Amino acid sequence: MTRAAGSGIIGVENNSSVEAGDTDGMTTITEIKPIDFNDKAAIQKEIDDFAEKYAYAEVEHALELSPDGNMYKLIGMKNGVDSALIGKKALIGSIGTHNHPVPKGDIMGDSFSKQDLTFAINYNLGKQYLISGKRRNAFEFTQNITENELLEAWENAKSDMREKMYIDDIENFHGQFEILKRINKYLKGFEFYENF
Repeated sequence: MTRAAGSGIIGVENNSSVEAGDTDGMTTITEIKPIDFNDKAAIQKEIDDFAEKYAYAEVEHALELSPDGNMYKLIGMKNGVDSALIGKKALIGSIGTHNHPVPKGDIMGDSFSKQDLTFAINYNLGKQYLISGKRRNAFEFTQNITENELLEAWENAKSDMREKMYIDDIENFHGQFEILKRINKYLKGFEFYENF
């Protein structure tokens, strides 16, 4: 459900001491390897490979491509993976992707959570991708936004979504996805991509 499973801004501040195998008890770094952060083709290949491998994974995984020249792979639990484990320094400006497990009988799970967006603000992340079965969503902040601005916009978009559900008598749908489709009505500097 979320990339920062209730962690807030914690983690290793100096990522030079972070190693594969490090864990906080819920998330584990499974691999660290060098990557040319300026090589767009290499970055896209890693995102595509991640999407192929983890689209239907039963637990959350994350891939962080950092301007520090490293690629970090992490594994979490069914309801979260906490990329804060690699440290704030490695996360600033990083391109990330994670998966949301797909509920049984569905072809995709829901989109980014409110916590995913606040995590991106708190760590000043770059473009973020999400995979969940057939779902391929992405977002990025194109200007500085405060957490309070985001939370207010989220609640306004949520009210719009609920009104639409009531008018159209919709029962089963992906609520976070519906909120994200509406949030930029209330939040400037946020771009949501339904397909990547």
